[in-house]
Amino acid sequence: MPDEYSAIRQLCERYVDAINRRDAEAWIETWAPDGVWEYGGDNPPRGRAQLAQFWERAMSDIQAVVMLVNSGVVDNVNGDTATARWYHTEDVQIGEDTRMAGVTVYEDHLVRVDGEWRFAKRTHELLYSGDDLHGNFYPYMAWEHH
Repeated sequence: MPDEYSAIRQLCERYVDAINRRDAEAWIETWAPDGVWEYGGDNPPRGRAQLAQFWERAMSDIQAVVMLVNSGVVDNVNGDTATARWYHTEDVQIGEDTRMAGVTVYEDHLVRVDGEWRFAKRTHELLYSGDDLHGNFYPYMAWEHH
């Protein structure tokens, strides 16, 4: 399972990297074609087209975001499916005046598509949310340096 753990962790890291870089295409690529994101809303986005629409709405007000993957476990790998759980920290600036710090856990159901792990379903649970982020944001701007 160590190789599977590394491959699944890499998927989580690509997900976070896409968010930090605000790269919608890279984020969508982390999902299975029929992936579902359970984030606490009544009508979760299903499939890459709905996920892309959700991304556009969610990211439109976010001026800066820093998300990190912390610890995680891969609970079960059974052929081309797996389950895992990952803890994240998120620091977000929404608009000019709203800052939010959060700790979340993602419960994941994964599927291997063309040899690569993808999210079949991610369930987002908020563990902590507060406004005690008092420093400055320094958004990742790598695309401007190339």
